Amino acid sequence: MKHIVLFVLTAFVVLIATGCSGREIKTYNSTRELVEAAKADVKIISPEAFKNVMESGEKFYLIDCREPGEFETGCIKGALNVPRGVLENEISATAPDKSTPIYIYCKKGDRAVLAASVLPYVKYGNVKVIDGGFIKWKEKFPGLVEEHPVRGNKKSKSPAAPSGGCGG
Repeated sequence: MKHIVLFVLTAFVVLIATGCSGREIKTYNSTRELVEAAKADVKIISPEAFKNVMESGEKFYLIDCREPGEFETGCIKGALNVPRGVLENEISATAPDKSTPIYIYCKKGDRAVLAASVLPYVKYGNVKVIDGGFIKWKEKFPGLVEEHPVRGNKKSKSPAAPSGGCGG
């Protein structure tokens, strides 16, 4: 019930704020259209280019925006889990230095594109999406994947601690 009330209040505030801003709100006929439009505003990096970043010693945050249950089964080594649904609220605790680059991924890429498109609104300017998400990464670089067997129906309700491990 608290979540519904919070959602309704948030939606109301957003509607009021955008209605008073004079900005036109763009609408889309499908989620696919929304994702394609968001791609125009985000930077996408190939898995190979991100592997080079990993090997370079450059400081960065690697954010997995899948749900905790997905993350617990496996992730790119070193990833931190901040699910798309709570990203705007929890990213600053996970990635406090807003000048450090963020590389973000999900299962295939759509959630990561949407996540990357909102991060500039909370002052993260250097955000890149790993093309093809976890599925493509796992195909190309299985040695850089940390996998865990599914643990029944046990799901974490909060992001993993910044230990760099998936669900462990």
